[in-house]
Amino acid sequence: MRTIGKIIGYLLWIGAGILMFIFWLMAMSKWLGFLGTILAFILAPGLVIFPLVFWIVEGVFPTFYFMVWGIGIVGLIIAGISSKDE
Repeated sequence: MRTIGKIIGYLLWIGAGILMFIFWLMAMSKWLGFLGTILAFILAPGLVIFPLVFWIVEGVFPTFYFMVWGIGIVGLIIAGISSKDE
């Protein structure tokens, strides 16, 4: 049962990370064009600063970003609990 929990936790965690990177890549390429796409691969988004900058630039609060971030944290917790030795 713990193996299934680890798999589910890691899938949630990695999937959320990939979605957050895609969100970051799309925002940077929209704001800066091709240069933004290159910079998105070089620069790491700040977990706290990027959503605030997105909110200021776009004028829309990034609810999806925070939901995905929360799902990633839940996945990390599930994987951590499932990894503990009995």
